[in-house]
Amino acid sequence: MKFVRFSPACLLLAAFAVQAGQPPRYHLTRIEIPGASGVYVADINDAGQAVGYYIDENFANQAFLYENGSVTTLPRPAGRDEAMATAINAAGQIVGYASTYTEDGAEVTALLWDAAAPAGYVVIGDDPSAKLNPADINDQGVVAGLASYDGAFRAFTWTAGGGLVDDGVPPHGDATQAYWSAINNAGVLVGGWNYPLAVAHATVGQFGVPGIGPIADGVDDVASMAHAVNDAGVAVGEMDVDASGNVVPVTFSGGVAEPIPGALLGLSSGGAFGINAAGTIVGRAQDFATMAFKAFVFADGAAYDLLAQSDGDAGFAYLLKASAINAQGTIVGVGRVGEIDVGSFVATPLGDDAIFADGFEAAPAR
Repeated sequence: MKFVRFSPACLLLAAFAVQAGQPPRYHLTRIEIPGASGVYVADINDAGQAVGYYIDENFANQAFLYENGSVTTLPRPAGRDEAMATAINAAGQIVGYASTYTEDGAEVTALLWDAAAPAGYVVIGDDPSAKLNPADINDQGVVAGLASYDGAFRAFTWTAGGGLVDDGVPPHGDATQAYWSAINNAGVLVGGWNYPLAVAHATVGQFGVPGIGPIADGVDDVASMAHAVNDAGVAVGEMDVDASGNVVPVTFSGGVAEPIPGALLGLSSGGAFGINAAGTIVGRAQDFATMAFKAFVFADGAAYDLLAQSDGDAGFAYLLKASAINAQGTIVGVGRVGEIDVGSFVATPLGDDAIFADGFEAAPAR
């Protein structure tokens, strides 16, 4: 039984995929941090500033800002051993959290950094019982994410002027858990809900308006999740569209979930994690049976293997995931370095002149 309703726009998209234009080309740059055994980039803004975390020599996670080829480690409060940065907005405001693990569980402090003055931070929220995990921040400074109250997950929003708002959970019973993944500049919130130890279901809400609802038809019946939303209100994520047990990359728009044509790149499952104003989508295709992974970019009606469309591999054996994309089409994500390490990349679009100047005329076979 299928839960997806195909709209005329979906059929037009599929038709256009056959007529897709010139494939995009990219140049990969590796984000290198001396001494790090793993680098995990999470987001990039339109100024090209990227954030994430790396694993240091003591195997602790440290939040970082990447800008113009340089890396800055973001500070954390005393008493917190680790930190992660999860998102950055157009103004350079960065959100994330710092944590310490004790015998009694995790102690978590949500943080707001400023790329213009990265030596300081602001603590988000003043309720120590709410362990806040910010996932995103829009250009108005609205933060959205997950609040943990003794292990019960609830969606939250926060602003400097209005403070913390507990957005709660959808009306599915006391055991329901919920979390926001992203917020756009119009205040549209997307994310997911689940019962403990069960699959997630994609949700939507509006900042300042109570309530959390299903983002599209059928999402509460199968595994689904919304990861990002652009300012036009088009969200992306994944959904088990035919109840087969495999989730596929989808868009959510107007209450309809639509598979992204070609985004699986021949693999069995995947998800979409970023979408920009132009509608270019990035994500991951995967096959856990064979441990095969590819990062995809969907542009101008067709999906492409990001590594195959790049003018070099920058030392990556393969790409694990394209995590985010900015208005200029610059993509960040993670890939395999060596046998076990994970590294991060910036994929910068190449124009025709740059491609031919580098002697790069066609994507290498992979």
